[in-house]
Amino acid sequence: MTSYGFVHLEFGDQYRERSLQVLDKLRIRLGQAGDRFSSVIVDNAGAAPAQSAAGTPSDQGLVVPGDNSNREFSGWDTGIDTLLARGEHPDVWIFSNDTVALNHAWSERRVEHFGGEIRKLALHPGPWLFGEINDFPRSTMTPMGPLLEWVSTYCFAMNNTLRHRLGTLSPGNALLDSLVNEQFEPGRGVFRDHVGAAYVDFVSAWLISEGGEGRQKKRRFKWDHEWHKANPLGPENFEDLRMKARCCLSEHMLSLRARQAGADIRSPYDARNAREHIRRSLQFLSDKLWEKFLLRRLRLERS
Repeated sequence: MTSYGFVHLEFGDQYRERSLQVLDKLRIRLGQAGDRFSSVIVDNAGAAPAQSAAGTPSDQGLVVPGDNSNREFSGWDTGIDTLLARGEHPDVWIFSNDTVALNHAWSERRVEHFGGEIRKLALHPGPWLFGEINDFPRSTMTPMGPLLEWVSTYCFAMNNTLRHRLGTLSPGNALLDSLVNEQFEPGRGVFRDHVGAAYVDFVSAWLISEGGEGRQKKRRFKWDHEWHKANPLGPENFEDLRMKARCCLSEHMLSLRARQAGADIRSPYDARNAREHIRRSLQFLSDKLWEKFLLRRLRLERS
């Protein structure tokens, strides 16, 4: 028997129904006789008291107001505290935000890949972190140490062993504020001067639109897209870019902190031999093609 805790983060409920459709499919894929599920929706835009949430992945679902001081990471920590305060102690924690419905589209096969791998990892007692893996073009010195790859945090999972060792998903506002500037100053970027230039360039190429020079940076760092709110840096959008930079730091630090805590880091597309590598590569290509198709259909439905 395995217990699963779902912590879903949103900013307003406009994408809740679509997000829960994905998460409910994942819950069904995970579920076996005797398994237990608990869930909480954290609304970082809401100031209302906790309320019941119809349609959540379990009958115990709640919607609670969040903590937006570090956006989704501080919100997820609120969700963790909520489930723990209710006496829930999941063996496996699954975290998501409304990007799972807004910027990604999951086919039935993709849910199968994610759910099957989480189910397998649930039996592993050592610390582990699971999700889609992205890599830096080369080893990059982050503010907490060198990093080759990181787990994307729009939907990811870990066991309670790792959650306990991490303490919180957010590395802390004081640390983050020591790495980004407090206010806009002409000629200075979002990050403080002591943050490594290679790391700053990598994140800024995704976060900030800079015309021709920015396109060259994106090609250099192999970015094929940018943040959906990317714009030239200025006083009017500095705070938004600053807060998003803190989220990038938190996402990268999560993988590095997990590694420092002794965690195995896995993705649904991992392979350890030639035959498996071919099979998983085909799965990856299939999932990404289906994602493009489904996202196109969703956009047509909204228009």
